[in-house]
Amino acid sequence: MQVDMVFSPFPRSKLQRPRLVADFVVRDELQCQLEDAARLPLTVVTAPLGYGKTSLVAHWLANRVGLAAWLSLDAGDDEPYAFIHALVAAVRSVLPEACSGTLACFAAQHLPPLAVLAALLDNELDDLAEPLVLVLDDLHRIDDRETYALLDRLLLRPPPHLHLVLITRGDPPLSLGALRVRGALHEIGACELQFNRQQAAQIIEHAAAGEIGNAALTLLHERSGGWPAGVRLAALLLRHRWSGGDAAAGFAGGTPLVAQYFFDEVLAPQPAAVRAALLRTAILDCFCVALCDALAGEDASGQALSGAAFMDFVRGGSVLASSVDEAGEWYRYHPLLHEFLQARLLAQMGVEAMQQLQRRAAVWFAGNERLEEATRHQLAGGGPAAAGQLLADHRNTLLQHGQQARLARCLRLLPPDAVETDAELLLLKAWLLYRQGRLVETAAVLDRIQALLDRSGGPQIAAPVRGGLLALRSMQEYLEGNGDEAARCAGDALACLPAGRIDERVLAQTVIAGARQLAGDLSGARQGIDEALAQAPGPIARCQVPLLAARCCIDWMAADLSALHLLAKTDLRVGGAPWGSDDGGLRAYFLGLVQYQRNELAVAEQTLLSASKTAVVGYRGELSLLLAAVCQALGQSSRANAVIDTLCQHLQQQDDLHALQRAYAFRAELALRQGQLAMASDWASGFDPGPLHFAYHLANAPHLTLAKVWIAEGSSESREQAARLLQLLERELAARHNIRFLIEVLALQSLLQHGLGDDAAAADLLGRAVALAQPGGFVRLFVDLGQDLLPPLRRLKLDRSDSRYLGQILAAFNDDWLACSGRQEPRADLTRRELKILKLLAVRLSNVEISEELCISRATVKRHTQNIYRKLRASSRREAVVRARTLNIILDA
Repeated sequence: MQVDMVFSPFPRSKLQRPRLVADFVVRDELQCQLEDAARLPLTVVTAPLGYGKTSLVAHWLANRVGLAAWLSLDAGDDEPYAFIHALVAAVRSVLPEACSGTLACFAAQHLPPLAVLAALLDNELDDLAEPLVLVLDDLHRIDDRETYALLDRLLLRPPPHLHLVLITRGDPPLSLGALRVRGALHEIGACELQFNRQQAAQIIEHAAAGEIGNAALTLLHERSGGWPAGVRLAALLLRHRWSGGDAAAGFAGGTPLVAQYFFDEVLAPQPAAVRAALLRTAILDCFCVALCDALAGEDASGQALSGAAFMDFVRGGSVLASSVDEAGEWYRYHPLLHEFLQARLLAQMGVEAMQQLQRRAAVWFAGNERLEEATRHQLAGGGPAAAGQLLADHRNTLLQHGQQARLARCLRLLPPDAVETDAELLLLKAWLLYRQGRLVETAAVLDRIQALLDRSGGPQIAAPVRGGLLALRSMQEYLEGNGDEAARCAGDALACLPAGRIDERVLAQTVIAGARQLAGDLSGARQGIDEALAQAPGPIARCQVPLLAARCCIDWMAADLSALHLLAKTDLRVGGAPWGSDDGGLRAYFLGLVQYQRNELAVAEQTLLSASKTAVVGYRGELSLLLAAVCQALGQSSRANAVIDTLCQHLQQQDDLHALQRAYAFRAELALRQGQLAMASDWASGFDPGPLHFAYHLANAPHLTLAKVWIAEGSSESREQAARLLQLLERELAARHNIRFLIEVLALQSLLQHGLGDDAAAADLLGRAVALAQPGGFVRLFVDLGQDLLPPLRRLKLDRSDSRYLGQILAAFNDDWLACSGRQEPRADLTRRELKILKLLAVRLSNVEISEELCISRATVKRHTQNIYRKLRASSRREAVVRARTLNIILDA
């Protein structure tokens, strides 16, 4: 196919290198990169406008020896034939005899087909007699896909003497992957082109004709973000006789010099639809395709640029913006450009139009569960009342477990008066404080809500808020041990709360069950939870799971490990699914707790590890505490400490102070078990016990750790403190029927009396503790109190059935692999014969089969098997094999 085209004389100005900048900042590392890359087929310099791409390459060429051609591209070079014509002109500007055949085609009456012309150009570039650097500046002005296909073809088999340098604002649509893999491509991006503080100072101080203040220089560099054009704009302010301090303070997107630059270089050259999109998105901190579409709304003219088209424009580098995510879906403007666009938006569209855009953004962010951004935009678009209503509308999301930090951030965005005068927002604040464990502050906020409700009247309108208030009041009464009042408040709350207020209703239902447990009505407490579960509407994570957690806590406080184990193991269906499938780690936590207390350490470790990766935030912390206890019991002190350190680090990042205090307390507990009394004492000296609440329902209680430290310190003063605290705890826990922690308090009192030399009192207290613990089969509760508890245990005189249970506890104590920290790995404890038997246990051979395999008696097999169980702290073949595999003593085939 022949092509008829007329080509005008080629403008030589497009072949001239740009003038060198007088105060150019020479960066040797970039100059060296360009020079080293000259042996490769291709260098690509990519950055948005104003990054000094062209100046960098021009200065490099000015200081090197060798042939170099320059071509400044424009929209007229977009068509493939025009592009080839321009490229040939550039080559011939330094090699006049080159590409003569290709040039002759343009003088003919008809141009050959593009493929023929491209092949001819390839051949003639292959024939270049000496090395040539060919720079194609402003490649982003080329849009034609066929033109880029020509470049791809050229780079597929690069001419041996040609080094191509492409300067562009965005990633060119070229097939660069193969060149990257072959190491045939060098790339320089915006990060490399940014000015550091020293480089910025070189330009700014030159403009100021001397040094300026360090603070002003730092601020100017920070405001520019290292953007070279921004640094030069700051220098221009100084040349206009601004002082360093004035320039730093006044350097903004609205400064006339800066605004003029952005208008000329960014806004004015764009079509109207792009300009409108730039202004619309000025209200956003960052933006994506869907958000841009949402802001456009129902454009009356039908000319609004689509979000996808606008994002393509942004990625093209014609606007000063950078990606904020690895996928390149979200972008943000440079702060100076952002300020300029915001000022233009206000000037052109007015306050009302800006507020409408803010409200559209708020709707989009709220619909995508990004409530902090939604609140900020609603605040700007509708004021505090509208922003508060948005939070109230999304209360179910904000009240989910693990959302405390998010809720706190949202509330901090609102003016304090807006929260304090709105009962619904105050209720959210009360929930936040309750979840953070700040119970004194919670009570004060509840009082303020009550005052607001009393003043406002309208009980029917305020019923949901009143119900939420009563639900939190009921928990307050429960924590203070007022079971009857707690049950009354919870019942009133349920009468006020509509079905949609799930979190408050669940809280009230759990308090009713808890109040029954406080009164000693264990069966009634369980029945209350079961009835609530039968009527629970879902969703599972917010409705059924908290109710099941309450049931587990009731069984745990009752020291009924059998019931707790059965509940955690039962394939209980919740909403058509097993409750373990959507419980966020709850089931694994309580199952692991039972296994740990029964000294089934290997199985407990496996249970906890399997759940820790998928657990939700709240239970992830509890799982970590329990896992650390298991590691310590297994003799892995370093691992236990690492688990706690990781947890504390995470909680610090999440600003979860309540959970962090519990983690610090357990770190002190570990220190005691590891013989590091000084570390534990440091914690105790700084521990603020706060108001005592006795509703202990998880694995450990910080107040008991405090008592343990005081007992371990052994001074008369510390023992007296421990005695007073333990007496108070015994009285309160007995009154509340919290058997699990009453057992530990009695054991600690026995330990204290033993240290004081009163063996009779020690034996009496410990006997009571063992009697309460035996039905559940608690072992670790006693072992974790340390070797000092052994003498009182050995003095106990029990009947035959009790003696068997006591023997289990003593066996755990006597296993020094469990009791001592820093013990060597269990593989070293096992004999060669025991290792052989362990491997045969793993393949499920019976004792008879093992005796035949190893030619030993059955009695010998039994003795070795018992030794294996003891050394691995296992109670069965299965647990021994699981533990051995966990420690890599044996490997699966």
